[in-house]
Amino acid sequence: MGLVTWTAVFALPNLRDAPEDVAASLNGLIGADLQRKVRPLLAQSGWNFEEAWPEDHGWHSEAAVIDEGKTIVASFVTSPEVETVEPNDRAPDDRWRIVIGLDVGMFAKTKARRSDLLRALARDAETACCTAGARGFVWEYGGSETSGLAKAW
Repeated sequence: MGLVTWTAVFALPNLRDAPEDVAASLNGLIGADLQRKVRPLLAQSGWNFEEAWPEDHGWHSEAAVIDEGKTIVASFVTSPEVETVEPNDRAPDDRWRIVIGLDVGMFAKTKARRSDLLRALARDAETACCTAGARGFVWEYGGSETSGLAKAW
């Protein structure tokens, strides 16, 4: 398997998790409100991520993706950029992080095809977050930072 994850950080003010989401979160990592705002926008692009649940790395959701008859899983995680939370249940400085992931496979043709799927998810995730009000996107892939889709790929 070749699981590949990409991370983006950005500013998005006025997000605040509900008290029950904060209570359910693990390690104090909020992000449920961001999931609720972005998932419906991703669904408009065909990414049907399920209801999110708390994990130790943030709020996690998955979507089944069909690739040449095989079902694979795309992951979508939301959390504050830094692993702390303000007392008012907001991310410090309104800075957020999303992480997307997909198993791109082992063979060259599979990797190429699924890498295209991951790029499409990244494009759609950035568009959805910006539609929700996000600004200043910076994508990280393989340890290097790039800003905007044109520079990222």
